[in-house]
Amino acid sequence: MRKKFLTLIVVALSLILVACSSDNTKDSESTKKDDSKEEVKTITLTHALPEDTTNQAGALAFKEYVEENSDGALKVDVYPNSQLGDDRESLEGVQDGSITATLTGSAVQVNFVDSASILDLPFAFDNVEDVMETYEDEELFGALSKEYEKKNFKLLGVRVSSFRNLTTNKEVHSPNDLQGVKLRTMESKYHLESWKSLGANPTPMPVNELYAALQQGVVDGQENPLEVIYAQKFYEQQDYVTLTKHVPHPLVWVMNKDFYEELSEDLQKVVDEGMQEAKKGAQEREDELTNEIEEKFDEEGVEIIELNDDELEEFQDATEHVWDTIEEDISTEVFDAFMEKWNELND
Repeated sequence: MRKKFLTLIVVALSLILVACSSDNTKDSESTKKDDSKEEVKTITLTHALPEDTTNQAGALAFKEYVEENSDGALKVDVYPNSQLGDDRESLEGVQDGSITATLTGSAVQVNFVDSASILDLPFAFDNVEDVMETYEDEELFGALSKEYEKKNFKLLGVRVSSFRNLTTNKEVHSPNDLQGVKLRTMESKYHLESWKSLGANPTPMPVNELYAALQQGVVDGQENPLEVIYAQKFYEQQDYVTLTKHVPHPLVWVMNKDFYEELSEDLQKVVDEGMQEAKKGAQEREDELTNEIEEKFDEEGVEIIELNDDELEEFQDATEHVWDTIEEDISTEVFDAFMEKWNELND
């Protein structure tokens, strides 16, 4: 009887040990699963424009490609419409790592990377094809990337699809027509210097504050690519669009350098390829927008002014000295690489 009792105790203890072992195994498996979940890295990607723009189309194309090709290792959360702050705040976030990536115009990036101003040389180009061939030049892109890395940015890519143009409530055909005009510009000393040279009274302002500023008469005019003029409905407050094409409108994609370098080589490749898909996605949306913009401007009675060669030359001559200022302020390697490519295209 006693033996039987002892046997029962042994069996009971064995069952308890098995149960504990099973629980430990489950806990171990649960921990492994949790560890696996922790390995997924989230890319927060933000920009300042609405959901129906090329910015968003590019961001969504990037998201789709990266998530589909990273085997679940990368997740991309997209925040349009300045949800995480205006352009400057977004760049500050990317620099300190609180935001992973952003795409902005180059002018605001000059406040972080001096050599970004090479993208803002006034009246350097008259067609988008030459712009893209220049900024995709391997030597120039490489030299510019090194300058971004010094400020904890990974330069993912540059996309240029259009130029920035002027809108006002008066006809503009020459710098004389801009005397005293209160003009919203991007936050760049070179943009400010260019417009002051043309007679305007420029003031920097975040794009998400601009519609109200035009409506209330805080500023008389502004400059932006046609897509932004359309997306932000500035045409409701402006009568004229002057096709100054004063600078290209580059969308510069940057990522936190530490985040990028912590990725495996395979995931870095996925991110780089995602940038190329972003360009394609943005271009598809731009093709759709072209007719929409023309129809809307016509419907709203907005007059488009095309400058002739003589008029354009006045603008070019007035801002020529800005090239010298930019050359003095930026990396010699960046400026020399730009000029080599630019001269090649203009010979």
